[in-house]
Amino acid sequence: MQIEMTEVYGLGAAIRSMRNPWDSWGKSDSKWPSDIFEEPFYWSTKNANVECFLLGDEDKKLSQRLTQAGTEHCKHLRLIQVWADFTLPRFIWQEFDTYRHVEKISCSTMHTLMKNTITEDMFEDGFDFLPEDLLNSILEFIEIYQNTDDPAEKRKCKYRAKRLLPESFLQKRTINTNYQCLLNIYKQRKNHELPQWQEICQWILALPYFKELTGIEGEK
Repeated sequence: MQIEMTEVYGLGAAIRSMRNPWDSWGKSDSKWPSDIFEEPFYWSTKNANVECFLLGDEDKKLSQRLTQAGTEHCKHLRLIQVWADFTLPRFIWQEFDTYRHVEKISCSTMHTLMKNTITEDMFEDGFDFLPEDLLNSILEFIEIYQNTDDPAEKRKCKYRAKRLLPESFLQKRTINTNYQCLLNIYKQRKNHELPQWQEICQWILALPYFKELTGIEGEK
Protein backbone atom coordinates (compact mmCIF):
# COMPACT_ATOMS: atom_id res chain seq x y z
CA MET A 1 0.00 0.00 0.00
CA GLN A 2 1.00 3.63 -0.44
CA ILE A 3 -0.22 7.01 0.75
CA GLU A 4 1.18 9.94 -1.19
CA MET A 5 0.46 13.46 -2.48
CA THR A 6 -1.10 14.60 0.80
CA GLU A 7 -2.55 18.13 0.84
CA VAL A 8 -4.18 19.87 3.83
CA TYR A 9 -6.02 23.20 3.66
CA GLY A 10 -8.46 25.18 5.75
CA LEU A 11 -6.69 25.41 9.10
CA GLY A 12 -7.14 29.18 9.32
CA ALA A 13 -10.80 29.03 8.30
CA ALA A 14 -11.43 26.26 10.83
CA ILE A 15 -10.02 28.35 13.69
CA ARG A 16 -12.04 31.41 12.69
CA SER A 17 -15.24 29.39 12.45
CA MET A 18 -14.54 27.67 15.77
CA ARG A 19 -14.86 31.05 17.51
CA ASN A 20 -17.96 32.21 15.62
CA PRO A 21 -20.51 31.01 18.23
CA TRP A 22 -18.92 33.22 20.93
CA ASP A 23 -17.82 36.14 18.73
CA SER A 24 -14.43 35.51 20.32
CA TRP A 25 -12.15 36.04 17.34
CA GLY A 26 -10.13 38.54 19.36
CA LYS A 27 -9.03 35.76 21.69
CA SER A 28 -7.51 33.76 18.86
CA ASP A 29 -3.73 33.46 19.11
CA SER A 30 -3.07 31.54 15.91
CA LYS A 31 -1.41 33.25 12.97
CA TRP A 32 -1.96 33.06 9.23
CA PRO A 33 -1.41 35.55 6.39
CA SER A 34 -4.90 36.99 5.90
CA ASP A 35 -3.40 39.91 3.99
CA ILE A 36 -0.01 39.47 2.37
CA PHE A 37 0.53 43.24 2.23
CA GLU A 38 -0.16 43.85 5.91
CA GLU A 39 1.25 40.74 7.57
CA PRO A 40 4.35 38.65 6.91
CA PHE A 41 3.97 35.02 6.04
CA TYR A 42 4.55 32.84 9.08
CA TRP A 43 6.82 29.90 8.53
CA SER A 44 7.64 27.14 10.96
CA THR A 45 9.81 24.07 10.91
CA LYS A 46 7.18 22.19 12.90
CA ASN A 47 3.64 21.41 11.82
CA ALA A 48 3.22 24.26 9.33
CA ASN A 49 1.64 23.46 5.99
CA VAL A 50 1.76 25.53 2.80
CA GLU A 51 -0.81 27.92 4.26
CA CYS A 52 1.91 29.00 6.71
CA PHE A 53 -0.56 28.55 9.55
CA LEU A 54 0.72 28.53 13.14
CA LEU A 55 -1.62 27.19 15.83
CA GLY A 56 -1.75 29.19 19.07
CA ASP A 57 -2.07 27.68 22.54
CA GLU A 58 -5.48 29.22 23.31
CA ASP A 59 -6.93 28.03 20.03
CA LYS A 60 -5.48 24.58 20.65
CA LYS A 61 -7.12 24.38 24.08
CA LEU A 62 -10.51 25.47 22.75
CA SER A 63 -10.35 23.01 19.85
CA GLN A 64 -9.55 20.17 22.21
CA ARG A 65 -12.42 21.09 24.55
CA LEU A 66 -14.85 21.15 21.64
CA THR A 67 -13.54 17.84 20.35
CA GLN A 68 -13.93 16.21 23.75
CA ALA A 69 -17.52 17.53 23.93
CA GLY A 70 -18.53 15.44 20.91
CA THR A 71 -18.93 15.55 17.15
CA GLU A 72 -21.76 18.11 17.29
CA HIS A 73 -19.40 20.59 18.98
CA CYS A 74 -16.25 20.16 16.89
CA LYS A 75 -17.79 21.00 13.53
CA HIS A 76 -14.79 23.23 12.80
CA LEU A 77 -12.74 20.09 12.14
CA ARG A 78 -14.89 19.42 9.07
CA LEU A 79 -13.54 22.62 7.51
CA ILE A 80 -10.01 21.24 7.40
CA GLN A 81 -9.92 19.45 4.08
CA VAL A 82 -7.48 16.69 3.22
CA TRP A 83 -6.57 15.22 -0.16
CA ALA A 84 -4.28 12.25 -0.76
CA ASP A 85 -3.64 9.38 -3.16
CA PHE A 86 -4.25 6.03 -1.46
CA THR A 87 -3.15 2.79 -3.10
CA LEU A 88 -4.84 0.04 -1.10
CA PRO A 89 -5.84 -3.59 -1.59
CA ARG A 90 -9.47 -4.22 -2.37
CA PHE A 91 -10.13 -5.75 1.07
CA ILE A 92 -9.21 -2.43 2.71
CA TRP A 93 -11.25 -0.34 0.27
CA GLN A 94 -14.31 -2.40 1.19
CA GLU A 95 -13.93 -1.32 4.82
CA PHE A 96 -12.91 2.24 3.92
CA ASP A 97 -16.14 2.67 1.98
CA THR A 98 -18.14 2.39 5.20
CA TYR A 99 -17.08 5.92 6.18
CA ARG A 100 -19.15 8.91 5.18
CA HIS A 101 -17.64 12.24 4.17
CA VAL A 102 -14.94 10.64 2.05
CA GLU A 103 -15.05 11.45 -1.66
CA LYS A 104 -13.03 9.16 -3.94
CA ILE A 105 -12.05 8.99 -7.59
CA SER A 106 -10.43 5.67 -8.41
CA CYS A 107 -8.28 4.19 -11.12
CA SER A 108 -10.44 2.04 -13.39
CA THR A 109 -9.86 -1.65 -13.96
CA MET A 110 -12.47 -1.44 -16.70
CA HIS A 111 -10.27 0.93 -18.71
CA THR A 112 -6.75 -0.17 -17.75
CA LEU A 113 -6.64 -3.78 -16.55
CA MET A 114 -6.36 -5.30 -20.02
CA LYS A 115 -3.79 -2.86 -21.42
CA ASN A 116 -0.73 -4.34 -19.72
CA THR A 117 0.37 -7.61 -18.25
CA ILE A 118 -0.10 -8.40 -14.56
CA THR A 119 2.97 -7.69 -12.43
CA GLU A 120 3.82 -8.53 -8.83
CA ASP A 121 3.65 -4.91 -7.63
CA MET A 122 -0.06 -4.81 -8.47
CA PHE A 123 -0.86 -6.94 -5.40
CA GLU A 124 -0.42 -6.53 -1.67
CA ASP A 125 2.42 -8.89 -0.73
CA GLY A 126 3.07 -9.63 -4.38
CA PHE A 127 2.28 -13.06 -5.80
CA ASP A 128 2.98 -14.86 -2.51
CA PHE A 129 -0.64 -15.65 -1.64
CA LEU A 130 -2.11 -15.92 -5.13
CA PRO A 131 -3.08 -19.38 -6.40
CA GLU A 132 -1.04 -20.09 -9.51
CA ASP A 133 -4.05 -21.21 -11.53
CA LEU A 134 -5.88 -17.97 -10.70
CA LEU A 135 -2.95 -15.82 -11.79
CA ASN A 136 -2.49 -17.84 -14.99
CA SER A 137 -6.17 -17.49 -15.85
CA ILE A 138 -6.04 -13.70 -15.51
CA LEU A 139 -2.87 -13.55 -17.62
CA GLU A 140 -4.47 -15.77 -20.24
CA PHE A 141 -7.55 -13.53 -20.55
CA ILE A 142 -5.33 -10.44 -20.87
CA GLU A 143 -3.25 -12.10 -23.59
CA ILE A 144 -6.34 -13.14 -25.56
CA TYR A 145 -7.79 -9.62 -25.16
CA GLN A 146 -4.63 -8.01 -26.52
CA ASN A 147 -4.38 -10.33 -29.50
CA THR A 148 -7.94 -10.35 -30.77
CA ASP A 149 -9.85 -7.79 -32.81
CA ASP A 150 -13.22 -9.35 -32.03
CA PRO A 151 -15.21 -6.89 -29.83
CA ALA A 152 -17.32 -9.68 -28.34
CA GLU A 153 -14.23 -11.69 -27.45
CA LYS A 154 -12.64 -8.61 -25.86
CA ARG A 155 -15.72 -7.96 -23.72
CA LYS A 156 -15.81 -11.59 -22.59
CA CYS A 157 -12.14 -11.59 -21.61
CA LYS A 158 -12.42 -8.30 -19.74
CA TYR A 159 -15.49 -9.50 -17.83
CA ARG A 160 -13.83 -12.77 -16.86
CA ALA A 161 -10.55 -11.14 -15.81
CA LYS A 162 -12.34 -8.61 -13.61
CA ARG A 163 -14.33 -11.38 -11.93
CA LEU A 164 -11.11 -13.16 -10.99
CA LEU A 165 -9.30 -10.20 -9.42
CA PRO A 166 -8.36 -11.18 -5.86
CA GLU A 167 -8.84 -9.13 -2.70
CA SER A 168 -5.12 -8.32 -2.67
CA PHE A 169 -5.31 -6.38 -5.95
CA LEU A 170 -4.11 -2.82 -5.37
CA GLN A 171 -6.19 0.12 -6.54
CA LYS A 172 -5.30 3.80 -6.35
CA ARG A 173 -7.94 6.35 -5.36
CA THR A 174 -7.60 10.07 -4.79
CA ILE A 175 -9.60 10.83 -1.67
CA ASN A 176 -10.99 14.04 -0.20
CA THR A 177 -12.04 14.07 3.45
CA ASN A 178 -11.76 16.19 6.59
CA TYR A 179 -10.26 16.12 10.08
CA GLN A 180 -13.50 15.16 11.84
CA CYS A 181 -13.98 12.12 9.61
CA LEU A 182 -10.32 11.16 10.03
CA LEU A 183 -10.65 11.47 13.81
CA ASN A 184 -13.54 9.01 13.66
CA ILE A 185 -11.46 6.63 11.52
CA TYR A 186 -8.52 6.90 13.90
CA LYS A 187 -10.58 6.15 17.01
CA GLN A 188 -12.23 3.14 15.39
CA ARG A 189 -9.19 1.66 13.65
CA LYS A 190 -6.13 2.55 15.77
CA ASN A 191 -6.06 -0.94 17.33
CA HIS A 192 -7.22 -2.82 14.24
CA GLU A 193 -5.47 -6.11 13.56
CA LEU A 194 -4.85 -5.36 9.87
CA PRO A 195 -1.47 -3.61 9.40
CA GLN A 196 -2.86 -1.44 6.60
CA TRP A 197 -5.18 0.30 9.06
CA GLN A 198 -2.26 0.82 11.41
CA GLU A 199 -0.37 2.58 8.64
CA ILE A 200 -3.38 4.75 7.78
CA CYS A 201 -3.72 5.74 11.45
CA GLN A 202 -0.06 6.74 11.61
CA TRP A 203 -0.58 8.88 8.51
CA ILE A 204 -3.56 10.56 10.21
CA LEU A 205 -1.52 11.36 13.32
CA ALA A 206 1.19 12.95 11.18
CA LEU A 207 -1.18 15.44 9.50
CA PRO A 208 -0.50 19.12 10.37
CA TYR A 209 -1.74 19.90 13.90
CA PHE A 210 -4.06 16.88 13.91
CA LYS A 211 -2.98 15.74 17.37
CA GLU A 212 -2.95 19.28 18.77
CA LEU A 213 -6.42 20.17 17.46
CA THR A 214 -8.07 16.94 18.57
CA GLY A 215 -6.27 16.35 21.85
CA ILE A 216 -5.09 12.82 21.08
CA GLU A 217 -1.39 13.49 21.67
CA GLY A 218 0.31 10.51 23.15
CA GLU A 219 -2.51 8.05 22.46
CA LYS A 220 -1.37 4.60 21.42
